[in-house]
Amino acid sequence: MTVPSGLLSRPPEESARLLALSYLDDDAAARPRLEDPEDDEALHDFRVALRRLRSCLRAYKPYLARGVPKRLSRRLRRLARSTGAGRDAEVQIEWLRPAGKSLGSYHRLGLAWLLDRLEERNREAQRALRERVGRDFADCAGELRRCLSVYRAEVHLGGERRPVFAEATADVLGELAEDLGDRLAGIGGAGDEKPAHRARISAKRVRYLLDPLAGEVPRAAPLVQRLKGLQDILGELHDAHVLETELGEAVAEAAALRARRLFAASLADADGDGDKTLRAVRRRNHEPGILVLARLNRQRRDRRFAELESAWLNGRADDFLAELSDFSEALRSAGGTD
Repeated sequence: MTVPSGLLSRPPEESARLLALSYLDDDAAARPRLEDPEDDEALHDFRVALRRLRSCLRAYKPYLARGVPKRLSRRLRRLARSTGAGRDAEVQIEWLRPAGKSLGSYHRLGLAWLLDRLEERNREAQRALRERVGRDFADCAGELRRCLSVYRAEVHLGGERRPVFAEATADVLGELAEDLGDRLAGIGGAGDEKPAHRARISAKRVRYLLDPLAGEVPRAAPLVQRLKGLQDILGELHDAHVLETELGEAVAEAAALRARRLFAASLADADGDGDKTLRAVRRRNHEPGILVLARLNRQRRDRRFAELESAWLNGRADDFLAELSDFSEALRSAGGTD
């Protein structure tokens, strides 16, 4: 992440644009790497730069409203969504491979079948992503760059002092910190998938707001690290929720596939081969392996929730939220207000 210097003292309209343009540059740099199948970090880097860009546009929308048309924001949202399927498949494969090492040979049939299924989905998602990005990104990025590179401002001589970027960021931080507190308070248990996901998004927005300030305001760095820790816990909790849904669908599909094969084997010619085929199909049972993986994933989910609960829930986030409030006031003071 390359961030322009001296953002805090500039007009918010200018700094917000400079910041957004820097994220757009990061995205443009990551985009060609999507074509390289050996670049394991390309999708991650492209997604992160795109998320940072969209978060910046959202956070400073009042200062960018006349510069970024809604249709352009919608195109960016569609691009971001197109990266989701590939990311989910990659993350699931990364967790399943080491988790599967503890399985016995009987259960590894299910793991192998599941990995084949996910790898095929990942290939298809990557192909669709490259197609969409190749079709849409250059035009979208070019139009966004033109919109962000110019802005108009009214200057009233002798009038009220105009705010600077530090003050605008302080206002946004106050709103986002309050939202984060509300989202964390809404998580009641390990199975609360949607509330936890909303809290994860909220934590990400606060972190992305503070990240560019870490180089200029030393107090921002430890806050960013705390948010990264929260994001990691919520991220793995989210991954466990998503994988649990995937495993439920997979075991149903595996059972249906096995039932069809058993039915076909039972109708085979009565020359002895039918019984042999039937026994072979019965031995190739994928469901037990998937069910063992589901239990391991549920244990992962519960561990991550226990970490979240012990550090962030039931009022344990109050001190950190107070630190965010103090930091917001320090930013406001740095901007020159009373």
